[in-house]
Order: sequence, then C-alpha cells, then structure tokens
Amino acid sequence: MIWLIEYTHYQKKIDPELATIRSDYLKIKRYKRDQLIGRCAPVGKRVYAIGLLRLATILHRNDVDVKYYDFETINSLLDDGFTAFPDVVAFACVCPTAPLCAEMAKRIKSVSPKTVLLLGGIHVNLCPDETRKRFPVFDDLCIGYELDAAEKLCGKDLRQVDDIYADYSLLPFPLTEYSINTFTTSGCPFRCGYCSDGRAPLFKASENGQLNILKQLLPEKTMVHFFDSVLGYSTEGARAVCRAIKGTGHNFILSCDMRADLLTKELISDLKDAGFSEIRMGVESGDQELLDRNNRTLKVNGFMEKLQMVRDYSDMYIALYSIVGLPGTSESSVGITMDYFDRILNQGYADEIKNTQYVPYPIQGVDHEKRGVYLLTEDWSKYDRQSFPVYRTDELSAEQLWEMYLRTARSINFSWLKSCGFRSYDEIPFVDSPYEEYMENTYMLKEKRK
Repeated sequence: MIWLIEYTHYQKKIDPELATIRSDYLKIKRYKRDQLIGRCAPVGKRVYAIGLLRLATILHRNDVDVKYYDFETINSLLDDGFTAFPDVVAFACVCPTAPLCAEMAKRIKSVSPKTVLLLGGIHVNLCPDETRKRFPVFDDLCIGYELDAAEKLCGKDLRQVDDIYADYSLLPFPLTEYSINTFTTSGCPFRCGYCSDGRAPLFKASENGQLNILKQLLPEKTMVHFFDSVLGYSTEGARAVCRAIKGTGHNFILSCDMRADLLTKELISDLKDAGFSEIRMGVESGDQELLDRNNRTLKVNGFMEKLQMVRDYSDMYIALYSIVGLPGTSESSVGITMDYFDRILNQGYADEIKNTQYVPYPIQGVDHEKRGVYLLTEDWSKYDRQSFPVYRTDELSAEQLWEMYLRTARSINFSWLKSCGFRSYDEIPFVDSPYEEYMENTYMLKEKRK
C-alpha cells in the first residue's frame, strides 16, 4: 500500500497591510469578473495536484494499491492517535512546504517506524542534494516525473497509462468540491530569468485537458483553468489544443495562461471558438531594461500591441501578472512600471493586473549572487510570494523591496478602481460571487478572512 500526500497548495497568515490590499483587490475582481464573464457554477474550495493525481493513476492502473490524501487529513489522523500507516508514504511538496512535510514525516516515523517515507515534487527535482541534506527523516527522494516517479515509488517496472491522464475517482472528495485546473503540456520551452518552469522536462499530456471526461463529471458553466506555462508550447500547438478542446463539445468557462508573443489573430479566434473566456499573461514590468535583464523577449510596445489585438478580435477577459523585485529592480523601474500599469488599466488594454513578488527559489547549480541576489535566510518556509522578502539585491534592501511590493499593489488597485469608474472601495456593488471563497482561500487562513 502506498499513500500519496499532497502539500503543494497551502495557506498561511499574511501581513495585515497586505491582507487589506488583497481584500480590496478581491472586491474589484469579483465585480469585474461578474460584469465581463458572468456567473459560473459554484467553485470548489479544495485544490488537487494533478501531477500527483497522475502518479496515483499510473500506480492504480498497474494494480498497485494507492491512496491520495491531502496534508490536513493526515494531520488530523495523527492528532487522533492513528498509527496504522502503510508500507510507503510519499509527500509532494513545493519549496515552502518541504519543511512542514519533514515535520509530519517525523510524526509518522515516531508511530510507524517501518513505514518508508519519500519526498517528491518540483522542488525536490530542482534542489535534490540540499533537500536530502536538510531532511534526513526521509528514507529517499522521489526524483523524476510521470512513469519514472511512479516506478521509484513502488520499486518495480510499470506500463505507461495512455488511455486516461488522470483518474479523478482517486481523489478523496467529490470532484465538485475542488477548483478545477488542468493542462495539456508540462514544462516550458522558454528560459525567463525568474521562472523555474523552463527547467522541468517537456512532455505532452491530454491535448484537450481531459474535458471529454470532465464534462461527464461536472455541471455546465464550471470554471476550468488550463495552467500550461505555454499552452501548446507554440502558436500552432496552441491552435491544435483549441481544436481538440472545441471537439469535446464542453460547456465550461475556460481560462488559460498564455505568452503574449505567441498570440496571432487566428489563435485569438481559435481560443474564443474553443470556449475560452479569459486569458492570463505575464506583464512583469514596464521597464524595458529590467525585462531585457531577465530574458523576456517581447518588448513593452509589442506587448501593448498584443493586448490591443485581443481587444480587437475577442471579448475575452484579460488578466495580467506583474512581478516586483526582479534582479535589477530600482526605484526608477518601479515608478516606470506603475505608470505603465495605470495606462494599461485606464485605457482598457486589460481587465486585471495581479501583483506578485519575485522569490529566488533554491535551484541546484544556480548561483543567485551572480545575478545580484543575496539570500538572507535559509528558512524555506518563508520562500513564498506573500511573505517578507528572503533576499536583498545590489540595488535594494529587503525592507525596500517589501515597501515597493506593497506600494505597487496599492497603485494597481487604485488604477483598477478608477478604470471601473469608482472613487472608493465602498462604492463597489457587493457581488455574491461563487469565485469568492476560492480566491480568499488562496491568500489567507480562514480565521483571518474579513
């Protein structure tokens, strides 16, 4: 028996000022989405890791006895005195949850010393040696993806499973209790200086994101997000994905992540025909020198042209991601960026900008100091986009980076508020959105919600 424990999604208490900024952001987002996309089916509050579910599917289809659990369920079992753990327990983690997985592993080992404990996930694959050194409680690391990882979990050769990518019946709760994310490709063919996706192996999953299966399990108007780093890897690949999705005859509300430089008039038309109501793209910064330093190929003016193209040929909701604190960030670059974002929102080029924070995740063989980034703590639990920076740069202290992050977030919110025709957050009509709980779960612990 193998238990797989998912801890790639997590919640944490965040800084009170940031919590207030996030609350304002969510007020605008609920209103804006309701106006432009409309109502959807209730969104589940639980989150699953499709990569881990894929491993469970491979094992299950090879007649290996496997169970998929979330971290909190196992935590509750331990609190209740449970001791009957199986032969193998494997955790899937990201950088900030690795230390918490290690603490739980110690608890399991103390009551079930014969249980073999393994740790895997994207963080383990990118930083194996230091992870093994820090967390000796694990008997081994599960390095690899797909079939390789599944074979390491059970210690024997397995057959590839091609008839289905992920078996949703293996989830511990009904699928309708989860927010739905899927993908068609893994990894990224690009190497942006701030992202680790380009270091993961490239492989293709289900070309239609298993919508042919999901439409039998979920109600119409369910929100489904395609989280491919680059949908289809290329313009033509994305168009092929759109055709496959359209062929399923689904009636979902779809969103996807997309690189602006891959957009063409034909792809935009295909996205709409496939049922996409929203596209999300990285804008990162309005400072061209900063973008060049971090290996972004599309120029600032070219990005604006792509946004206008989406406006001209579709009515899709456009959401953008910004990143504050990239190597080379300065007071000047932040000022340029805030002016750029104000223009994007108030001239109608985009409907939303989500502000995020750069995190220099540990990657084996990567020397962050060569890029002017100096780590201030080795506590991986603090390596997330909602915490005080774990680094300084040649130009800025951690305190300055944090202040810029908050200032940029407030500026985006205010520009967004103006673009909606409001002067204060109190003027925004209340929207009882089914999306509300999912968004709040992403940012703050339940007892801290307002």
